[in-house]
Parts: sequence; C-alpha cells; structure tokens
Amino acid sequence: MNADVWMDGNNLTLGGRNEREHLALAEAIQTGRARSVYIPIIEAIDQRLMSRFLAKVALEVLVERIIRVEGWNEEIVDKEALDPIRHFARIGDRPEKWPFSRRRIYGEGDVHGDGDGYQVLHEFTILCEQLSEPGHLDLYAVVCIFGEEFAINLGEPEIASYERWLKAHDGTSPLYTSDKLPVPPVFE
Repeated sequence: MNADVWMDGNNLTLGGRNEREHLALAEAIQTGRARSVYIPIIEAIDQRLMSRFLAKVALEVLVERIIRVEGWNEEIVDKEALDPIRHFARIGDRPEKWPFSRRRIYGEGDVHGDGDGYQVLHEFTILCEQLSEPGHLDLYAVVCIFGEEFAINLGEPEIASYERWLKAHDGTSPLYTSDKLPVPPVFE
C-alpha cells in the first residue's frame, strides 16, 4: 500500500493521497494488516540540470501536441512568451532557477493491466488552464518517467499554481484526467 509521508514539525506523518486511500491506510494500521513501513529515499538530483532537462522536454511535448496544426512552427518559434524557457533550456543562466514539481505517482516496477500486463516507461501531457489570476493562462508540461511525475511551467518560473491544481483535484495527475487538451495553447 502506498502512502504519502511528510515531516510535520519534528513528527513523521503518514496519509493517503486522497480520502479513500487515507481511510484504507488508517484501517490497515488499526487492524494490524500494515505491520511495517518502507520509506524509499529519493536520491538527490542536481535541481538546475533537472530543470533545464525538463524545460527542453516541455518544449518537445508542446511541439508534439500541436505539430498537426497548420502554422504550428511559427506559433512555437515566434512566441515571445516561450523565450524565457527556451533560453533557460539552452543556457541555464537566467533565471537562476526554474522550479518544477516532482512526486511519485506509481512504483517504478509496477505492472499495469490484466493478464500479462505492461510497464509504463514514460508518459506526458500538457495542462493548459487558467490557474492563477484571470486572463493569465498557465501552461504546464507534465511528464512521468518510471512512475515519477515531473511538471514544469512553460510560461514562467513558478510551480505554485500547479500545486493548487493538484490540491483541487485530490492529487490526481493530469495524466489521468483527460486525453485532450482543454483549450488550445494561448500566449499573451
């Protein structure tokens, strides 16, 4: 059984990713079905290099999503709103850092489906919604590699609006909410 683990002051706290998982975890602990806890330690990564990698991947994901639309190349190349993330991906000097979200959404070795099953090596989507102030559109690339989800904002170096989106959707990954972009990408 998976559980979220976090530090609450000096206390280590366990909880489910949503109400159903939280109740199942509490019941497993109370009945004694859960008798041990395994906490994997996420290896440290170079935040700056990972941000630059994700910026590059985010631009590729965006292109993959709109490549079949007439005029897509000009739409990507000529959009000044993408200049900051392009520069960060190429050079990495400004801004100094570009934050991203990182969380595990399923186990690296998990097998999905019935029968023989399959492993998901990677998957990706674009989350394109008004997440902050009215008139401002946030555009996130959400990429999952071996069960670890990363999200990066293509428009600006902030991640708080994505964290608010996750909270509003009970932690459900945008990878599992829809196969379609809710609206076409629009840049100011």
